[in-house]
Amino acid sequence: MLWKGNDMFTSIPFPIVKDRPLIAYHPGPHWNYLASWNIMVDNGQPFVLICDDFGPDYPDGGWGQHSKDGMEYFARVDNPIGIGQAYRNPDLPFQNLLIHRQIDAKIGMEELPFIDIMYIDFPELFLGYNEEPKHPLLRAASSLSSKVRDGGLIISDRKNFHDRWPLPEEEYQVDDNVIWKPLGNAEWFIIPEGVDLYSSGNQDIVADLFRVSQKKEFPNCFDFLASLMKHRRMSVEELQEIIEKPPKRWPFHMSVNQYYASWNRHQEFGSGRFEHPVPQGTPWKDEMFAQWIEWLIGHSEQLRPIERKERHLRIGEIDVTLVHGDITEHLDWLESKNASLVLRRKLLTKCLEINPFLWKNSVNLQPKWENPPIPKLKWSGVNGTQNLTNKIMKLSNTNAIATIVHGNGKVDQLSKDLSGLKKDPVKRLILFHKDSNDYEHH
Repeated sequence: MLWKGNDMFTSIPFPIVKDRPLIAYHPGPHWNYLASWNIMVDNGQPFVLICDDFGPDYPDGGWGQHSKDGMEYFARVDNPIGIGQAYRNPDLPFQNLLIHRQIDAKIGMEELPFIDIMYIDFPELFLGYNEEPKHPLLRAASSLSSKVRDGGLIISDRKNFHDRWPLPEEEYQVDDNVIWKPLGNAEWFIIPEGVDLYSSGNQDIVADLFRVSQKKEFPNCFDFLASLMKHRRMSVEELQEIIEKPPKRWPFHMSVNQYYASWNRHQEFGSGRFEHPVPQGTPWKDEMFAQWIEWLIGHSEQLRPIERKERHLRIGEIDVTLVHGDITEHLDWLESKNASLVLRRKLLTKCLEINPFLWKNSVNLQPKWENPPIPKLKWSGVNGTQNLTNKIMKLSNTNAIATIVHGNGKVDQLSKDLSGLKKDPVKRLILFHKDSNDYEHH
């Protein structure tokens, strides 16, 4: 509900956008990101909420605190490019995304294309020295609204304010580019069906609202959105291949089967409360995922697919794809191909840090504490391991295998190594190389 003076309105005047999610920003939220999340959920429209903090309070950092009615509320999805962890709620009937980044909010905000909704509960983050004696929200107003687009909202949560200075009731000139128009104060009721604020029960949220008039123009948001979600980095053809394959649960979280096995052991042998909530089976419901992919295909101008320089060979019974580029830039594509990663430890570690979903089907050629799958491995050179491609192929956990150039990087050696290799179970070899002279035609 929204009040201005003695007048009460029935809804909050959120910005209305077309063919994209609202971009909300909550700097330095700690656990209070649940408040900004609740407000965005209450609006009922697609959104992305970005939270920057030196010490993020991740949803999966304290399972017992972040559950609702014994159920897991947030399901983790793929990491954004660069920095951060991403989550969504699969039960909401509209697209939603929560991004936590461990970064100084003043730096993180500069990386955003623009902000539709700035949710602030600690404006002191943006205050400098020689502050004049007035409300901290107004002292920080210029910095706070520097990335808020024309028509955007400032939502100022009152929870940290113990200040005697008033806020303006008429239009307020922030700086040469920005004017704030006071909309009144709003209250959101946190009901049990919403998000439980675990620290103090179901508190209500009371905030002051301002509409921003902004002279500055900002770039579009589609490059930024592509950095947050891998599906926006795929081509239409790649999206069509995965439309019936909803992403799996985060590989390092407890699965549903593991949960019930642990719960049963706790009931029989444990004591006290079993803290872990019942896990979500998947971060996406099948129907919602298919609708999301169909929507992306219908809005292909928003996609930012990663290009690949590919060559295709047929050697014996094996389909070979030679990719000129860095394997770390194509891990989402390899995941969509259900490829087994077979790499040396250092590169494999780097790949799995970028895309952990490849972990299940990965093979570490240089394990620290186990016998190596290929003894006395020599990757290349005159003393390189003989028939190395053949030996690598036999380690695959799926019918597609991905690795990088090895041996002498020649097609004739590749053909020799693959000769006589059966098509079943491995049907495809994907080889990455950075040197344009590798696997060149003769």
